Amino acid sequence: MKKTLGYGLFIWILMFVIISAFVAFDYKDAAWLRFLWMVLGGVIAFVLAGKVAPTSFGGAFYYGLIWAVIGVVLDYLISRRYEPAIFSAWTYWAGYVLVLLAPVLRVKKTLPM
Repeated sequence: MKKTLGYGLFIWILMFVIISAFVAFDYKDAAWLRFLWMVLGGVIAFVLAGKVAPTSFGGAFYYGLIWAVIGVVLDYLISRRYEPAIFSAWTYWAGYVLVLLAPVLRVKKTLPM
């Protein structure tokens, strides 16, 4: 459980720092950047999912769900203060869908013989 919560918090902190750096240089409105952030969140979740090595689809979905919930709650409590329209961007929600599904892609699949 510690790894699940810790990685969820790590994903959010890393994305917050990366996005804040671009916002500081006034690059937040570029469409390609929003797309990049969306993909980057999924890639980070995919890498961390390799560290937790889920063994079932249910377990993997659980990791993704917890990570996404942590991110959305922290965005609601913190990020929304800096970007009130954060929840209206489709790339925001698509990024969390990628975070949700990334662990599922890490489940070891066995082929039937």
